Amino acid sequence: MKVIQFILCLGLWIELSAQSKSLVEIPSTIRKGIIYKTEWSVDMALHTNGFYLGYNRAKIKNYHTSTYIHGDLGFLYHPKETRSTKPNNSGFKSFNAYKFGKQNQLINLRIGRGLIKTLSEKARNKGIALGLRLEGGVNLGLLKPNYLKISDEQDGRFTIKDIKYSDNPTDFLDPNHILGASNFFKGIGEVSLVPGLFARAAIRLDPGAFEKMVRCLEAGIQWDVYSKRPAILANHSNPFSYLNLYLNLQLGKRTN
Repeated sequence: MKVIQFILCLGLWIELSAQSKSLVEIPSTIRKGIIYKTEWSVDMALHTNGFYLGYNRAKIKNYHTSTYIHGDLGFLYHPKETRSTKPNNSGFKSFNAYKFGKQNQLINLRIGRGLIKTLSEKARNKGIALGLRLEGGVNLGLLKPNYLKISDEQDGRFTIKDIKYSDNPTDFLDPNHILGASNFFKGIGEVSLVPGLFARAAIRLDPGAFEKMVRCLEAGIQWDVYSKRPAILANHSNPFSYLNLYLNLQLGKRTN
């Protein structure tokens, strides 16, 4: 009987020791991956033809994988756009700089889903985790007419009026008549929709991959394609799609 009791006690001790050892050997990064279940973050990105600000809401599935929903709002410029032309400041009037031939502003509202894969671990208090980010979805391109201030002569009197390209294409593209850009919000009620799709792929450098605060740098490629050619410039051909390189700073927080 004493032998049986001894064997049972020995087995229990071995089992408890094994459990204790397994807990000690679990890397701190993996324990953190289990503790944090959700994540929110904001994107502040520059690309070769514009910029965007975005928001992400993620679900942390395991140590290596997160899925998320994404939304961003930003501007996309035509590659042929020139720098702002110096306005015609004369008399007591001062005018804003403008871009010659700029027919419309293209504002992108992107909504989609994405995947983040962590490809390497980092030490608990130092090092950088390497990851991959893939996302795609719907791109709602918003075309807002661009207005210019034009000098107009009527009955020997000069007046100033705001016009868009379709009002008077000749004057809109005549530097001798252009005084400067109109207020940006002029024409905001005339926005038209150019739907499309977008996709992104990026490499992530994340020094806080398993910590409470999200902070990482991303570099990647972005592709926007539209159902028709967005009329950005009146004096150049406008493509159906735009391929850009981008750099993004992501900041946020992880929660249980």
